[in-house]
Amino acid sequence: MLQVDFACSMVGGGVLGNGLVQEEILFLMNPELIVARLFTEKLTDNECLKITGAQQYSEYVGYSRDFKWKGPHSEKLPRDGWERLHRKIVAIDALNFKNPKEQYQKHKIRRELNKAFIGFKEEGKPDKLPAIATGNWGCGAFHGDSILKALIQMMAAAVAQRDLVFFTFGDRHLEDAVWDIYTHLRDGKKTVGQIYDFLAAYCHQVAYGEKTDLRRSLKCAL
Repeated sequence: MLQVDFACSMVGGGVLGNGLVQEEILFLMNPELIVARLFTEKLTDNECLKITGAQQYSEYVGYSRDFKWKGPHSEKLPRDGWERLHRKIVAIDALNFKNPKEQYQKHKIRRELNKAFIGFKEEGKPDKLPAIATGNWGCGAFHGDSILKALIQMMAAAVAQRDLVFFTFGDRHLEDAVWDIYTHLRDGKKTVGQIYDFLAAYCHQVAYGEKTDLRRSLKCAL
């Protein structure tokens, strides 16, 4: 799979400081990733960082304040012709919405769509490309709407012609919501263009104080 690093624009985030969320934990478990900080400048809106072959050295449990080192990791992944491990990671940075309402703006959605697409796009036959392993990208500390971010990633994966594996980490409400949206769009044969037009209209509603539940609005409109 292609693992998504929920990155800061300066890759690695607080890995050498006090950070202990998804990106920092990923870099701690795969410490070779830290070297990327030496030669990777701040990511712009049309950039991502793709890393192949990083080795995982440790196991862990928990998250943030509950994080604990569990023990050494036994690496069993095969290697390619260059002797690189079959592990691919892509760092894409989401926008930090200090005011969560700002994410319901058309140009902000377009930026997140472009960023996800850049990270997901890869040369090769679609049926030969690994699936994308992702989850609540840009949520949590960056205040992203988990339903909106899931929808954006589904749209980007569809255009990039990649399978998407969405991890909810035990959040049953999110699992049900994402599956409900996906099956509704799939069964209705909705296009990415139609979904984008819906989001543009939804942003217009939010701008005029008419914000409604995104999932319900989508199912009514499409």
